[in-house]
Amino acid sequence: MTHAGLPLQVRLDAMGQEIGRKLIAGDEVTDEEFDALLDEKPRARSGRYWSCVRAARVASKLLTQAGAQNVLDVGAGVGKFCTIASLTSSRRVWGLERRGALVYDARRLAQRLGAEVVMHEGTLADIDPSRFDGFYFFNPFGEYVADDAGRYDSEFPRSFDAYIRDARTVERWLLDAPVGTAMVTYNGLGGRIPACFKVQHTTLVRDDVMRLWVKTGPSINTEAYVEVEDELITASALAELAKQGEKAFEDSPLVAALASPPEDR
Repeated sequence: MTHAGLPLQVRLDAMGQEIGRKLIAGDEVTDEEFDALLDEKPRARSGRYWSCVRAARVASKLLTQAGAQNVLDVGAGVGKFCTIASLTSSRRVWGLERRGALVYDARRLAQRLGAEVVMHEGTLADIDPSRFDGFYFFNPFGEYVADDAGRYDSEFPRSFDAYIRDARTVERWLLDAPVGTAMVTYNGLGGRIPACFKVQHTTLVRDDVMRLWVKTGPSINTEAYVEVEDELITASALAELAKQGEKAFEDSPLVAALASPPEDR
């Protein structure tokens, strides 16, 4: 179908409706096709900062199979995962994003695609995690400690303390979550995952690891898992490696923080 000759906004709306129908039907949608709905800046950064179409589809399917009904994407950006997950699961999906401009873009994208998405502008402190039984994390904290090339923009300053604060907050969410809560991590959570969560499925999407986790029992101890690149390691083993002077972990404040449970546990 061609939309040439139509005014830009009308053309984008028509493209969005067409892409939305294809996602619902399970037809192929390329990232180039999907990203054409975005403005220039998020479109140029899409390959680095937003989940690709395939990753969003796979994650949505895993969460659906795990029984998640109310899914929150932390660090939702322009809403790419949220919109795709909503259309492929026929459910409302929530997103949390701190940049107001991206929240606006995400809401407009959802409208164009016909996706049922609720975008929250704010931080983790603004969210009641008990409303959700499923979570999606695409390395949401990495920007706090990334160099200039690894940051979407300079709107928010780098902050190691903010990284640890948010990682601790999510760990508390997971500790307090009921049994059966599902979570998908893609390219790592970046924080501690309580040992009461077990990996149910692992796959590679564009050479990055995606894992489905489900809480299988109560939170009875302080052990946790940490995703280190494509490997899983327990927090206690991470602490031991740091003590032994392992080159990659020695004198790393991030490793020291991830190896220790929250102070209130």
